[in-house]
Amino acid sequence: MSQITPENNELEEENSLNNHVSDYPDISIKMTKEQFSIFELKRRYEKNKTIIMNPDFQREGNLWTDKQKSELIESILMGIPIPIIYLFEDEQGFKQVVDGRQRLSCIFDFINNEFTLNNLNLLKDLNGKVFEQITPQFQAKIEDYQLFAYTIEYPTPEKIKFDIFDRVNRGGTQLNNQEMRNALYLGKVTKLLNSLSKSEYFLLATGKTISPKRMKDKYIILRFLGFFLLRTEQLKGIEYKSDIDEFLAKVMQYINNSFTDEQIEQLESVFHLAMQNCYNVLGENAFRFSNSGKKIPINMGLFESLSYMLSIALPKNLNRKKLKQKIEDLKQEMNQSNNFGRFGYRFDKADQIRKELINAQ
Repeated sequence: MSQITPENNELEEENSLNNHVSDYPDISIKMTKEQFSIFELKRRYEKNKTIIMNPDFQREGNLWTDKQKSELIESILMGIPIPIIYLFEDEQGFKQVVDGRQRLSCIFDFINNEFTLNNLNLLKDLNGKVFEQITPQFQAKIEDYQLFAYTIEYPTPEKIKFDIFDRVNRGGTQLNNQEMRNALYLGKVTKLLNSLSKSEYFLLATGKTISPKRMKDKYIILRFLGFFLLRTEQLKGIEYKSDIDEFLAKVMQYINNSFTDEQIEQLESVFHLAMQNCYNVLGENAFRFSNSGKKIPINMGLFESLSYMLSIALPKNLNRKKLKQKIEDLKQEMNQSNNFGRFGYRFDKADQIRKELINAQ
């Protein structure tokens, strides 16, 4: 079962509750190789807004130092080739940077005079200078510098996007699937996940043990949102067929493309209510199976199913102690069942208590 350990905040393999098939035969990928000047890319990014770089997608510990930034600018001025960038084109024709974001950010920031060159070993005369202080010839050399890009054109199946994204990022720390999703589906849903991950009752209900590093918090929240919307029949045309990555990708796209601001606010309220109820009824061990008094990891399946169960207004005359015992008995039953890994089993069980609470209102 997928768990999050409180000691090291590590999330086990995301798909361990599901059978995931990654093979996709007989699929052709439409990819084009393009060439842009830095001036053109900057214009498309800042003025036309047709190049998108996700500001929310930034792994901790992955920030460039001033020395690295300066060396990149020095390489450009010396005419040294820098790596190809990768873009994904969406259905509106916008191009999202999925590999090369930090390089482009660095170049654009320098042209905007946002950092000073330093520690240059070859072009030492430029140390201590911003863009507007270097010669017009050097300025033109940067703006005219040609970058090569591969654009994966729309439509490309989600599985292939994930595979390509994984391959082009494999040189550093390998991205997990939620980091990929957060980079690929920038919009309302990424802002929502960022906001919910900081909510007071989420932190209380999980005992502050789910680390934001590697987006473990956003992943577990997205699972709840997806299954909540599915169980309450708010995802038109979307089904869950045991492929969690495909399902969550479609959920993120659906929220971005179909949800109004009012629906986003309603979904946010549902999450806050669920977290508040879980904490008030079950405490900070709400999403853990019991083990003879020993504190064990938060369980992902428990998080999504119990949060769904308690995402409703509770009866005013509720006996919380009695409800807690009923849920703890259910948790023990789930823990002993061989069916807990099945989506339908754990949500059907949660629905039984959920319906009782609704009928008691």
